This record gives sequence, C-alpha cells and structure tokens, in this order.
Amino acid sequence: MGWAEMRIQQYNQGEKANWLERRVLEHANPVHLVLQVLGAIPLIYGLWIHNWTLIAVGVLLNFIGHLYCWLKE
Repeated sequence: MGWAEMRIQQYNQGEKANWLERRVLEHANPVHLVLQVLGAIPLIYGLWIHNWTLIAVGVLLNFIGHLYCWLKE
C-alpha cells in the first residue's frame, strides 16, 4: 500500500489533511485545472507581445481557480 492509499484511508476515518496536502489536492480539482490552463494561454501570449491586459487576465483566471478551491474547503 502506497502513501496515497494510506492517506485516503486516513481521510475516510476522519483525519484532516494538513496545509501542504490541501495545496497539493487543490491541483487535482478539474475546475482549478481548466482555469489554470485557460489562464496560462493569455498570460504567456501577453508576456510575448508585452500586453499588460492579457497578463492581468491570465493571472486573474489562475487566481479565480485558487479562490474556487479555497472557498470550497
């Protein structure tokens, strides 16, 4: 039995995840992943063409993904 299976078993028994585990698990959320990928596109393109509006949109989409996971906890 690996680490992940042990932790899932402990979560099922009522143990809470620590801060680092919660940060890792938020990246497994499909909504967060979609917003992160959609945010990376305008962020990278904005950096390439030096457009601060696209950079801000990309950072904002990534931040919304994090907020969604943080408020869902």
